[in-house]
Amino acid sequence: MQLKKSDSTPPQEQIIDLKVYWKILMKSKWKILGFSCFTTLLVAIFVAGMQPVYRATTSLLLESDQNKTVSIDSVYTLDTSRQEYFLTQYEILKSRVITENVIDKLNLAYHPEFLPSTEQSLPNQLKTYIKSLLPITQQRSKTDDEFDARSFKVALINAVQKRISIEPVRKTQLVNISFEANDPVLASLAANAVADAFITQGMSAQLNSTKKAAFWINDRLGELRINLENSIDALQAYRLEENLIDIESKGVRSIASDELESLTQSYLTAKQKRFEAETIALFVANVDENDIESLLSLPEISNHDSIRSTKLVQITAEKRLSELSSRYGNKHPKLIAAKAELEAVQKNLQLQVDKLVAGIGKDLSAAKDNERRLQQNLDREKAKFQVITNKEQTYLRLTREVESNRNLYDAFLKRFKEMNITSDLETQKAQIIDPAEIPLMPVKPKKSLLVLLAFVASFGFAVVLTFVLDALNDSFRSAAEIESKLRLRLLGLIPLVPLKRKTPLPLYAFFEVKFKVFSEAIRTLRTGFVLSHLDEEHKVVLITSSIPNEGKTTTAINVAFSMAQMEKTLLIEADMRRPSFTRVFSLAPYQNGLSDVISGSETLESCIFEDKKSGLDILPAGFIPPNPLELLSSERFTALLEKLKEKYERIIIDSPPTLAVSDAMVLSSSADSIIYVVRSESTKQAVAKQGVARLMEVGARIDGVVLNRVNIQKSKKTMDYAGYYDSYDYHQDRV
Repeated sequence: MQLKKSDSTPPQEQIIDLKVYWKILMKSKWKILGFSCFTTLLVAIFVAGMQPVYRATTSLLLESDQNKTVSIDSVYTLDTSRQEYFLTQYEILKSRVITENVIDKLNLAYHPEFLPSTEQSLPNQLKTYIKSLLPITQQRSKTDDEFDARSFKVALINAVQKRISIEPVRKTQLVNISFEANDPVLASLAANAVADAFITQGMSAQLNSTKKAAFWINDRLGELRINLENSIDALQAYRLEENLIDIESKGVRSIASDELESLTQSYLTAKQKRFEAETIALFVANVDENDIESLLSLPEISNHDSIRSTKLVQITAEKRLSELSSRYGNKHPKLIAAKAELEAVQKNLQLQVDKLVAGIGKDLSAAKDNERRLQQNLDREKAKFQVITNKEQTYLRLTREVESNRNLYDAFLKRFKEMNITSDLETQKAQIIDPAEIPLMPVKPKKSLLVLLAFVASFGFAVVLTFVLDALNDSFRSAAEIESKLRLRLLGLIPLVPLKRKTPLPLYAFFEVKFKVFSEAIRTLRTGFVLSHLDEEHKVVLITSSIPNEGKTTTAINVAFSMAQMEKTLLIEADMRRPSFTRVFSLAPYQNGLSDVISGSETLESCIFEDKKSGLDILPAGFIPPNPLELLSSERFTALLEKLKEKYERIIIDSPPTLAVSDAMVLSSSADSIIYVVRSESTKQAVAKQGVARLMEVGARIDGVVLNRVNIQKSKKTMDYAGYYDSYDYHQDRV
């Protein structure tokens, strides 16, 4: 029974049991160690392949004395304060210009350390292979090659800049320039090259290069101006040749597009009218010319003015004939005249219909001619529109060429003017105090430290992950959890039977030798249950669970098999919502059962069948009723149980899950004992607590819990079920 705490009981402090954490670690110790060792091994392999990095350092003296300048930009942008001057020099040392000079001087673009890897990664290899399978020829343009060259240059500069470090010496005019490389010789050469580049690429060197560039740009401006004028002349010549007036605002193309759209709409309308005319003509062709009623069913005929007026005259004549027929005999002159008038009107109607039918054929011919004419006009307009489009594309290409030449000319002209403004700057001075020497020892990586840190980090991560996974696992994994969380005793456990994937447990596994461990578990469960009720009569035993797929039905069947070996036993399938006995015991799909007996449609003897192999009597669910809960709570069901108690020594009831429906609560009032099935490492604790609580609320007596599908081999290592599986193992060894 579940023990309820009093509301007045003070809350107890939570005690951290280190043994529990130690037990969790011991359970997963090999996984933790394996993960740590594997990670450490990978890091060790990676670290072993890392190349040593050497660092060389050059000491440079910066002179803070600045010469005067006549450049207005320099006066406004360069402060003469000592601190800002040195900060400026540090940034110049790390600038892109210095880096490019170092790259050019040492030819780093072809050095093995900076060459791109020839081996492609797996995604790039896959991408290249897919492109080779495509039928489209991949041609690289000049722009693509230029972009790749620029990308490589930018990547090279960034890689070199990352290896340069500038460290000023405190309270001095000295600055240390360091360079890191896998080659110690390259490290020393690059450090000295940075210092040399800074000295040679000072302000005077920049001015000289600026002047040279100005002369070159001046020469280039003439060529660019000629190219711009030629492109403008070509554009104007094409405009005059093709007589293009409004191509820039796209007026010509817009007019042609509107005309094409209008013709297309007219063609579609004509095509629709031709289709309608063909439909009417086809209908008229299939109708007998004397079948005037069928022809008049067409709206095109019946709605015609002449037909409508003739129909009115016909109706008037028919009405007159009807009035005269009721007053005069057949040979009366007025009646004869009325009949003649009606016949004349009908002949006139037939004549009008024939004329309209003949007109339908003419309408079809006219519709076809109109459609053909519009099709020809549409084809001519399409060709005209294509010519205009081609002209427009050529015009836009020439326009883009003009804009490109103009932008290039403006850029060179702007640069030329800027160089003239800054041509009066003067240079600063610096000198190398201590040139870099070839380093003897690498500065990184610290391989031993990295491997040790990798082991510690992976070990800590594995430990934390183990605790997190254990905390997230809310299922039942030990007998202590059953008794502490549910406050119920563990009647027994049913071991997990190793089977192939998606292979159900055989029906008669209880009787087969190869499943002797499973059979022994069922017998132990039966013995424990029987011995706990020696002094009390507990004939009706209800077996239920919290949710489906916990092994409730399998447990009920095998417990019934074991009981049937000792006493006369009946197994009742009370789960009338999802019955399974007909499938499990290979019965007829429409086998009569419990619902038929309660409703009175069948006798009890006709619904019970005997399992020959086990000697067990079975009462299946029968026809699935619309109201199973009402049947189970009826007095007929209670009377049926009383009748069955007189005939059987033990009645096992397979009940629906407690959380799915309320059938289990109703059946619990008629049961002497309840066995609650929980699936090991699957059923959540909160779910099981809720299911047990629902039974407790109606005063049900739960004898205990059966833990199903327990991994015995795994439990041996953790000793979670010590004392429960020993007998099974003993039986296994003995056999």
